[in-house]
Amino acid sequence: MQGLSINTNIDSLFIQRALGIHTREVNKSTERLSTGLRINRPSDDSGGYVYGVKLDSLIRGSSAAQRNINDGISALDTGDTALTTIIDNVQRIREIMVQALGGTPSQAELDGGQIEINNLVAEINDLSANTKYNGNKLLDGTFNINIQNGSGDGDSYALNMTSGSWNGLNIDVSSTGSTSSDIGSLGYQSNKRLDQMSVSINVGNNGGGASTVAASSDLTDLDSMIKNLSTMQASISAKRNRLSSDYNFLTDSKFNFEKAKSNVMDADIATESSRLTVNQVLQQSAVSLLAQANSSPQLALSLIP
Repeated sequence: MQGLSINTNIDSLFIQRALGIHTREVNKSTERLSTGLRINRPSDDSGGYVYGVKLDSLIRGSSAAQRNINDGISALDTGDTALTTIIDNVQRIREIMVQALGGTPSQAELDGGQIEINNLVAEINDLSANTKYNGNKLLDGTFNINIQNGSGDGDSYALNMTSGSWNGLNIDVSSTGSTSSDIGSLGYQSNKRLDQMSVSINVGNNGGGASTVAASSDLTDLDSMIKNLSTMQASISAKRNRLSSDYNFLTDSKFNFEKAKSNVMDADIATESSRLTVNQVLQQSAVSLLAQANSSPQLALSLIP
């Protein structure tokens, strides 16, 4: 049995300890409800805090990778649009040459066709040299970058439109003529330059010299160019589909990371509300009992004669 003493009020000390515990729990629940987080500082849950920071890195890294992928897709779309225009121009050149091979065009018609071809060739050259995205030339053979398409080390994708002979992997629309003004072959296993196509006496044909009509072999070369350009567009589409697939994968991954982070870091509002109510009641009860405990030493005075 506990004796009745004046110097040490055991009941009061015990209730003060309980009151301190309930007050801390009330403060903790209030903090969690106000921030919506179960872990507001490492001391709340050190292991969970470290895991939450790691998940946050993955989430933010995935978001940045998605922005990179969108930039890559935009670059591909820009190159694809330029190639569409180039194909249209080559198709028009072929159409003019078919007309020239009709056998009956006048010299004026041939000259008019040549003028149009010269302008179409110049536009192809401009597109090849000046098609850019964010300052980077796309179709001159120098575009070759690595896109960070994931949140981790080593998550990258090589995106290039490298010039050179077609090998099923790269894009070939650069100039390879003898002078800077010459247009590249653009051909599928062909070395013919567009500025060597002949539809009038004013332009030398493929074999040198002069010609008053277009050579039928030129149509074969143009067909090869069109085939090559369309294959280039197919390659761009394949790369674009790859990046779109990466983007969709990152979207799903971010959802899973967000869900895992929520499970670790977010507060359960229903649980915290119930806990706050319980601890507030206990806190009020402790305050009431503490007042009674503090008055108990006065009982000892009644025993003193």
